[in-house]
Amino acid sequence: MRKSVIAAPAVIGLVLALAACGGGSSSSSSSAEAAPASSEAAPASSEAPATEGGSVAFSYGNESAGIYPIVAKPAAAQAESRGFEFLEGSANGDCDKQVQDLENFVTQQVSAIVVLPICGVEPVTPVLAMAKEAGITIVGYSQPVPSGDGAIVYQNVAGAEALAANAIDWYTNEFTGDKEDFSWVLYTYDQCGQPCTDRTDPIRAAITAATGVEPYEAESVAEDTGQKALETLLQKDPSIDMVIGINDAGALGAYAALAPLVKDGTREASELYVAGMDGQTEALELIAEGGGEGGIYRASGALILDDLGRAVADLPIDILQGQGASTLELPYEIVTTADPARARAIVDTYNSLTQ
Repeated sequence: MRKSVIAAPAVIGLVLALAACGGGSSSSSSSAEAAPASSEAAPASSEAPATEGGSVAFSYGNESAGIYPIVAKPAAAQAESRGFEFLEGSANGDCDKQVQDLENFVTQQVSAIVVLPICGVEPVTPVLAMAKEAGITIVGYSQPVPSGDGAIVYQNVAGAEALAANAIDWYTNEFTGDKEDFSWVLYTYDQCGQPCTDRTDPIRAAITAATGVEPYEAESVAEDTGQKALETLLQKDPSIDMVIGINDAGALGAYAALAPLVKDGTREASELYVAGMDGQTEALELIAEGGGEGGIYRASGALILDDLGRAVADLPIDILQGQGASTLELPYEIVTTADPARARAIVDTYNSLTQ
């Protein structure tokens, strides 16, 4: 049975949808959208849930994001298949509400908490210390957390290297433009620290080494900023040939800026490459359809979100049961227009989880 812990309303904050973040299923998922909240906190139980295995509580922190059900539904099903109850928070981007969710989980004496700290680790550190003292297993989502017993993290470096390799292969074998005039753009977002730079640094290094050209850079993790950034850069250099986003949302903005130029014949599709990371649904839809206008949206370094959801249940339960490693590193899959059927299969799975 899935439950939601309802906390009192407070100021709405922003949360990056990178990986955990993660690229949501809508281009605006880099910002939390507030959902209506109750004016009263849910009553807390003084007894642990009456299930055979115990309970796993998930504080994603941005439950209104499109990505959330794609992760939470498989997590709930996996927990229940292993005899555990699955509880959910309802912070919806609010830092204070996330702390209240965690406090409620401690009061309910859950067996394990999986948490993505939407406003950094500092606000949640005291309540996680309380949870640890209460004997609750703690797992960080997308990063280790204070008092944590384990973490679910992403192979950001390997995923970035694989996406860069795909871009370099296109540049080497398919690019029809003048390599002496090649230029490219990298969208960054260093505010999230190492998880972000673990993506952008390998891409920058590999493509610069392969092409001899350093990128133009702009910060973007949303479609609107990605489109505006590229439109501005194109005024400086109309012959930009490649755009790679730290996530798919920003890259989709670059696609929106370039697609009309392909459609009206201003640019040749064979001279353009756009790609991002996370496997956002809209990006995978484009890839499934051959890459959109002219086929220029060519790849996404995708996290397979339903696998991620199952890990949200499996890792804390494995720790509770003394099985396996305490840290789980999840891979990226490079989904490209060379295999549109794979993109379609992922999208179909995601759609089934959001209906």
